[in-house]
Amino acid sequence: MTHENTAPSRRVAVVGAGITGPLLSLCLARLGFEVDLYEAYVRRAQDVGSFLNLAPNGRAVLERLGLADRILEQGVVATSIDFTNHKGRELVQNPERTTNIMRGELSGALRESATDSGVKLHTAKRLVALDETGDGRWRIGFEDGTHAEADIVLGCDGVNSAVRSLLLPDAPRPAYTEVVGSGGRSEIGTGELPVDGRFHMVFGLRGFFGYQVVSPGVVWWFENHQEVRERTFGELAEIDDARWVAGLADRHRPDPAVVRRILNASAGPVGRWPVHEVPPLDTWHRGSAGVLGDAAHAVAPHLGAGAALGLEDAYELALALHEHPSTARAFTAFEESRRGRVTAMAKQARQTGAVMTPDRWITRVIRDLMLPMAIKQGVRKGTEAYSYRPSPWPLTGA
Repeated sequence: MTHENTAPSRRVAVVGAGITGPLLSLCLARLGFEVDLYEAYVRRAQDVGSFLNLAPNGRAVLERLGLADRILEQGVVATSIDFTNHKGRELVQNPERTTNIMRGELSGALRESATDSGVKLHTAKRLVALDETGDGRWRIGFEDGTHAEADIVLGCDGVNSAVRSLLLPDAPRPAYTEVVGSGGRSEIGTGELPVDGRFHMVFGLRGFFGYQVVSPGVVWWFENHQEVRERTFGELAEIDDARWVAGLADRHRPDPAVVRRILNASAGPVGRWPVHEVPPLDTWHRGSAGVLGDAAHAVAPHLGAGAALGLEDAYELALALHEHPSTARAFTAFEESRRGRVTAMAKQARQTGAVMTPDRWITRVIRDLMLPMAIKQGVRKGTEAYSYRPSPWPLTGA
């Protein structure tokens, strides 16, 4: 039986210290909640992942909290997003300014800001059990045999969320999108490519490639292509980096030479992953526990929207918990305010992905004919997607 806690609940357990979790923890701590932030891994946040693109709506959340300058100082501003086809012809330019930043640097800076606000960070805490205690509280079990209790449990632990699996066991499992993504860093000759502030997107014949020259001789890049058969993280990790990059270079042989030049100059580890999305859930919560961000509504990465949506979620849920004395009612209000937006973003991401990674020759022909119109429509919709601006923070000086 689920108990609704209508008394002011102050002790919160946030599971997942990637991007959404630290910001949510910070917001709640500033609002007077006692927050414990649990992370499954021991390694430094700065050592995790490749780069991501943070859209203006995500930056707006950080600005509202007075964090943008501190958090994004490790990033690189993209003054525009420029789309070209496989022949190198420029199709359209999106003038929106976004920020590219290493995922680990963003996560690390958010964690530091959270702990500075009084959040207690616990690493090497992998969630394995989540049970109600009978009085509306939750008992949390970890793989190392330790336990904790909290009035509210919030899952920010990503697409393969342990919180979602334990809290909502009948929820649909993440669905493979038949796309594999990868990303890395390359070192080329200084001056070989200009540091022009442009985030370049190339619609290749057999894959999609994006890159930005972030400093003289240094390029950050990512690649998406279709693979019908799903390979696990473990299977992909077994492939040597050099062999993986060589395969990507061969895949992009019909595309502009700059793509292969960047891939062949890859330096350092190359991340790769199967791309999943979370099908619509009937609910994102049960009683005083719930999920948000990718744990609730992971969308395909073709819009670069995941991180920004997670930051939006964190801000909005913190406000809802502050405004509503009942945590269950706060979750209901949060879901009602967010579900329409994330559903629309998920649909747009799927449509964009179909344009990025066509799997048949006839689809590629149609894509090349329709691409300019599709991109212009996508730019318009993208601007709408970026339009979110957070409501005023309820406390001054926080």
